[in-house]
Amino acid sequence: MLTRKMTPSRKFRATLKYIKTRLQRRPLLVNLEVTKFCNAACDFCDYWQTKKSPKLDDYVAVVQKINPMMVSLTGGEPMLRKDLPNVIRNLRDHFGFLYIGMVTHGQLLTMEKAKALWDAGLDQLSISMNYLGPKHDEERGLPGLFDHLSKLIPRLKEVEVDNVVLNTVIKDDNLDHIPNLIRQAHAWGIRISFSSYTALKNGNEVHMVRAEQMEKLRATIEEIRALKRRYRNVVSSQYYLSMVPKYFEQGYLEGCKAGKSFIQVTPDGHLKVCPEMPVIGHYSEYRRQKEDVTCTKCWYSCRGESQAPFSPQRFWELVRG
Repeated sequence: MLTRKMTPSRKFRATLKYIKTRLQRRPLLVNLEVTKFCNAACDFCDYWQTKKSPKLDDYVAVVQKINPMMVSLTGGEPMLRKDLPNVIRNLRDHFGFLYIGMVTHGQLLTMEKAKALWDAGLDQLSISMNYLGPKHDEERGLPGLFDHLSKLIPRLKEVEVDNVVLNTVIKDDNLDHIPNLIRQAHAWGIRISFSSYTALKNGNEVHMVRAEQMEKLRATIEEIRALKRRYRNVVSSQYYLSMVPKYFEQGYLEGCKAGKSFIQVTPDGHLKVCPEMPVIGHYSEYRRQKEDVTCTKCWYSCRGESQAPFSPQRFWELVRG
């Protein structure tokens, strides 16, 4: 289900914005990095080694130039920015419709900070979680993180934060955790979304699903689909999930719409077609991309869901939430 902020009038504006965005062939989604700094130490990402991160104080002009339906605030760790509520508020105040989400590891999140972000205009709070228990702390290099989140997440509705999603990356070493992550999200009263591991960030292929794990991966995907029907808290489309085994078997998938359906903005306002590709220019120089990208090496959810055929099944998935 969507946040209660999605009133009938806002849903109507969203529908008009969607139609306009598609007709004008602009990206539906902007992934907006607000910092490259991070206080975690994940082995699949180098952001925690960042020494300098130039940034903008206000991203209104950036988002106006691209004019998407949705903005996802990412990092690094976005909550390292103390002015984050102001960043969100400025975006909210300048658009007839803009759906604003944020992805965080959650270590800096408190009830008070969550309420401040929600009151500023945040629509969706996504928390990264690939494991349950101490393994989650070990991955992030943040002792006590899982315990902190397991106490915090069930209470977020007390401050009207009513749209929380776990972001889980499917990896070789967390297949046993995935079904229980879905069950745990259901117990917490929240949803869960899946993406697929790639070594593009720093070349670490340790977490790519190995050939000998493919049968287990297929069984895990089938269990995800069964739990999706049972609990109705899995956001990922049936199409996205169905392509995960093929991606890991081949090591690639074609047809990426990076730069067309979604685009990446760096903290200082430069553009990339996706997070793992080079800067292509400053946001002020943005032009609608006509060429297809040739990279095939990821199956991120932002990529895969943009390729999902808009079928009656997908419409029903979106309507049911």
